[in-house]
Amino acid sequence: MQPQTPRVVLLGASNLAMGLGLAVDAARAQLGGSVEVLAAPGRGRSYGTRSSFLVRELVGIGDCGLWAELGRRPAAPTWFVATDLGNDLAFGASARQVEAWVERALERLVERGARGVVTGLPLARLERLRAREFELFRRLLFPFHRIDRARVMAEARELEERSKELARRLGIAHVRLEERWYGADPIHFARGVRAEVWRTLVAPWAAASSVPSAQTARSGWLWYERSRVAGLPVGRAQPCARLADGTTFSLY
Repeated sequence: MQPQTPRVVLLGASNLAMGLGLAVDAARAQLGGSVEVLAAPGRGRSYGTRSSFLVRELVGIGDCGLWAELGRRPAAPTWFVATDLGNDLAFGASARQVEAWVERALERLVERGARGVVTGLPLARLERLRAREFELFRRLLFPFHRIDRARVMAEARELEERSKELARRLGIAHVRLEERWYGADPIHFARGVRAEVWRTLVAPWAAASSVPSAQTARSGWLWYERSRVAGLPVGRAQPCARLADGTTFSLY
């Protein structure tokens, strides 16, 4: 009997969207070969509500098709990373609400025997922002949203603690986001360290082999099972892309 291909579930917003390929490379290296990827990334992606970025709209991670697909696929060894928890705070959600959304997603994975990681927030980097810098990056990154600095920082500190407690309750790893992983942009991993970051995020996965994994060509077009672009439904059958080693990508 052939061994089952490991399943990798990746949940997040812009950091996952910008680093998806590196995340998958890190997963392949950590698990020793090809993997079956189910991912819910997206710039501005919310864990709980519909979100938009320019003309693209996506449902919340908790309502996307990833969960139905997990129910359809046969059981397999599964590992996950959930990151970008603070994105929802910028759009007005409270730490308590984000925790509830993330907990719902992670419970569904843990109930299936998945093992994985939830990350904290880039608190150390955010705490160093002066008021003028905060306002500059607010205008650049969230130009259509008024964000009260005192409120969002208080919620971020609370969510950091809630994420640690959530990890403890579910018996999963919690990874603190290092200040040195960020440059001028205080919420996105700096380009030069993204590969290192993703290797760090998957390192706590149990029963992993940590063997080198060569770069390999990708075929197909990465796009979501279900989305809206300029108000029109735009989707693709999944898996939507694959690597030469048999790794498949399904996006939701």
